[in-house]
Amino acid sequence: MSASVSSPSRVTPLVRGCKGQCPHCGSRGIFAGLNDLQDHCPTCRFSFVREEGYWLGAMIVIMALVIIIFGTWTIGGLLLTWPDVPWTMLTLVGVGLNILVPFTLYGWSKTIWVGLDMTFNPARAEEFAPDTPPQGPLPPSGDA
Repeated sequence: MSASVSSPSRVTPLVRGCKGQCPHCGSRGIFAGLNDLQDHCPTCRFSFVREEGYWLGAMIVIMALVIIIFGTWTIGGLLLTWPDVPWTMLTLVGVGLNILVPFTLYGWSKTIWVGLDMTFNPARAEEFAPDTPPQGPLPPSGDA
C-alpha cells in the first residue's frame, strides 16, 4: 500500500498571501517592517521579488483594497443613515481612509500579489536563495 501525498491546491498561495504568510510555504515572519517584506522567506528561502518591476502588481492590489474599503464605508454609511446622511462626516472619514489604507496595508498587498501571481505561475527552482547567504565583505578580485 502506498501513501498518497496531497499537493496544495492552486489557490493555496493566494490564501496564504491574504493571511500575510509566505505564499510558498505558509510561514510567518516574512515582514521586515510595516510595509516591507524581507528579500526571502526565512523558512523556505523563496525570493519575493520575482522579476524587475514586480511590485507594480502590489500597487494594483492596494488600489483595489482602497476602492473596496472606501466603497464599503460610503455605501454602508448611506444605508445606515438614510435619509439624513451626514455628508461631511462620510467625506472626511472617507478621505482619511483613502490616505491611511495605502500606508498601512501596502505590505499586506505585497503578500497578496505574490500569492495571486503564484496561483498562475508556480515557483521555479531559480527563485529560491541559497541556504547560506554570503557573510562579511566580498573577497578581493585580484584584478589590481
